[in-house]
Amino acid sequence: MSTEAPTAAFEYASEVYEAVDSTDEQRLARFLTENCTFVYGNSEPVIGRANVAESSKKFMALIAGIEHHLLDVWAFEDVIVSRLEVTYTRKDGSTLTLPAVTIWRVRSRQIDDYRIYIDVTPLFPH
Repeated sequence: MSTEAPTAAFEYASEVYEAVDSTDEQRLARFLTENCTFVYGNSEPVIGRANVAESSKKFMALIAGIEHHLLDVWAFEDVIVSRLEVTYTRKDGSTLTLPAVTIWRVRSRQIDDYRIYIDVTPLFPH
């Protein structure tokens, strides 16, 4: 990705988040390398495209919907960093918008290391 302009990185991030927002874990999986590492917040790493897809499917089952709004995207060498707001729709229809940052290490237009920094504690009140 080192030769890509920031607009190309923004477009790539938009494509990835459209896949995530579709809640179709297989659509997301196409953006991941076979042995990718995925870390969500302070959860344990999930290794491998199939495992990440299954993890995504389980998380999506807990909510009614999700929408990402990209604020900033920075690209340098093989890394893309995004600052965004994520709006979750709960099963009861209420929504919650939270700030997040993602860091992706990209190889051949696929994400090899996917890190999401967000605190979803307010999404699932006790």
